Amino acid sequence: MATEEPSPPSSMESNKPGFPKQILANKLEDKHLCNCCQKLLRRPFQAQCGHRFCSYCFNRTVRDGPQKCSACIKEDIFEEPTSILKQGCAFPDNAARREVENLSVVCINEGCTWKGNIKEYELSHEGKCDYMIIPCPSCKEQIRFNEQERHNERECPERTLNCKFCKEPFHFKNIKAHDEICPKYPMICEGCAKKKIPREKYVDHIKFCSKFRTPCRFHVVGCDMSVEKERIHDHERACAYEHLNLLLHYIMGMKVSMEGLQPQGLELAGHKLLELHHSLRELEARVSQLSTNSTGPPVQGATNSSSSPGLSGPPTLALPLPPPPALAPTLTVSTSFTPLPSSVGAALELQLHSEKTKVAELGRRCTDLEVKAGMFENVVCVLNREVERFATTMEASNRQHRLDQDKIEVLSNKVRQLERTVGLKDLTVAEMEGRLREISGTTFDGVFIWRISDFTKKRQDAIAGRAPAMFSPAFYTSKYGYKMCLRIYLNGDGTGRGSHLSLFFVVMRGLSDALLKWPFNQKVTLMLLDQSNREHIIDAFRPDVTSSSFQRPVSEMNIASGCPLFCPLSKLDAKNSYIRDDTIFIKAIVDLTGL
Repeated sequence: MATEEPSPPSSMESNKPGFPKQILANKLEDKHLCNCCQKLLRRPFQAQCGHRFCSYCFNRTVRDGPQKCSACIKEDIFEEPTSILKQGCAFPDNAARREVENLSVVCINEGCTWKGNIKEYELSHEGKCDYMIIPCPSCKEQIRFNEQERHNERECPERTLNCKFCKEPFHFKNIKAHDEICPKYPMICEGCAKKKIPREKYVDHIKFCSKFRTPCRFHVVGCDMSVEKERIHDHERACAYEHLNLLLHYIMGMKVSMEGLQPQGLELAGHKLLELHHSLRELEARVSQLSTNSTGPPVQGATNSSSSPGLSGPPTLALPLPPPPALAPTLTVSTSFTPLPSSVGAALELQLHSEKTKVAELGRRCTDLEVKAGMFENVVCVLNREVERFATTMEASNRQHRLDQDKIEVLSNKVRQLERTVGLKDLTVAEMEGRLREISGTTFDGVFIWRISDFTKKRQDAIAGRAPAMFSPAFYTSKYGYKMCLRIYLNGDGTGRGSHLSLFFVVMRGLSDALLKWPFNQKVTLMLLDQSNREHIIDAFRPDVTSSSFQRPVSEMNIASGCPLFCPLSKLDAKNSYIRDDTIFIKAIVDLTGL
C-alpha cells in the first residue's frame, strides 16, 4: 500500500484564509465554502451550530471574544447558545477536509498547465508556480515568479551592480554618475593617446607625459600658447622677446596699480604742502598788517572825541566850528576800520587753524605711506626668499615622486603577474574539483542509478522548451571499460513527445576505447524504479551493431539510442509511487557477459 503524502504543516492553518474559488476544475458546491471568507475551506472547523469555517477565519473571528454566527443570522436560524462562536466550541472537521483536499483544481496563472487536487496544490504548487505574478521588491514592477532571477540580474532599474573597474557596488540608475567619479575608470591621454589609464593615475601621467599640451609658463603675463611639454623649452627660446615685452607691460601695469592704491603720489603731496606753507605766510602777513592799522593814530582820535567829558550827543553837535579839513578824512577812515579786530581777525584765526590742521594731517599721511612702503618692500623680499625655497623643495619632491612612481609601477607589474598566476591556479583547482566530483559519482560495474530531484520544475522546463533534455553523469562497465551515460526527455521526444517520458542510452568516448571491442554489443536494461519496490517500469534492448550509435565514438558522444515511449506521462500524473518528494530514480544495467 502506498504511503500517503504528508499534509502541509499546521503552521499554515493560522496564516491563510481559504483557497480561491477560481482554481476549482469542477462545479462549485456551497458546502465546500467557508461561511466567513466565502472561499474553499482550508483546514475546516465545524461550529456547534453546524456551519463550517476555515481555521484561520474562525480564530480571527473569535479572537476578540464570543461572536454571533453570521450564517445563522442570514439563514434566520439563530439560536442561543448554539449560534454563539467562541473558543473551544468548534472542532476540526476531518471528513470535510479530506473531501475538499480531493477536489480537482487547476492553476489559474496564465500559461501554467498544472493540474491536480487541492492537497497537491497546497503542498507543492501554491506560492511556487513559475507563472505566478509577483511584485519586484526593489522597483515594484509586476513580474512572473520564474523571471524573478533574470529581472533582478538584467532588467530591474533598482538592481545593484558591481563596477567592473573598481568593484564597488552602485545602483544601475547611477551608472553614469559612478563613471564620472570611479577612481579606476579608464581614460585616454590627450597628448600621447595612451588608453586605459585609471582616473586616479591620470593626473600623475599628464605630469610626466611629454606629449601632453600645457599652457606656457608666461601665460600669467599674457602668452596664450599651449605647447607639448617636450617642446616647451623650444617655445621659450623662440618667443623670448615676446615674453620679455609681455613681462615689461605687466610690471608697468603693476607699478601704476600700486601708485593708484595711494590717495595721492608723494610728489603731489610735497607740492601741496609747499603751497599750504606759502598760503600760511601770506595770511600771517595780512593779520600783522591789520593789527598795525587798528592800533594807529586815527583810532586814538576817535577814542578821545568819544570820551570827552560833558559831551552826550553826536560829535558834530559838540564842536562849535567845523572840523579842520585835514582831520575829516582821518576820522572817517578810523571809524570804518574799528570793527576789524573783532570779525575779520577771528575769521582769519579760524582759517589759519584749519590750514595748520590740514598740513599736519598731510604730513602724518606722508609718514604713514613711507612706513608702509618700506614694510611692503621688506615683505616682498621675504616672499621672494620663500618662493625660491619653495621652488627648491618642490623640485626635490618631484624627483622623489618620480622615483616613487617608478617603484610603484614595478610593484604593480609584479602584482599583476601574481594575479594572473593565482587566476590560472584557481582555474586548475576548479577543474580538478569538477573531475573529483565526477569520479566520486561514477560507477565501474555497469550498474548506474540516476537520482533526478525537483522533478516538477524540470518537467515544466521541458514542457516550455527551456530544457527539453537532460544528461546523466558518466558511468563505466569497468575501470578501463566502455564509457556511457543516459539521456532523458521529461516531456518526451520524437513519437513520444507530449505523451511519454523518453529514455535513451548514449555511448561516450573514453580513454581506453582503443583497447575495447567494437561495435558495442552488450545488452542494456533501463528501469524507472517504483519507490515502494512493487512494480518497476522496465525496458531492455540489445544494440544494433550496424547502427552508428554503437560504433567507436569519434566525437564526445554518439547519437542516443533507446526508448522514446519508455513510460506514459499519464502514469506519472496519476497517483503513483514513482515520484516521492518530487524525485524519481532511473536505473541502467549493462550486461557484462563476454567482457
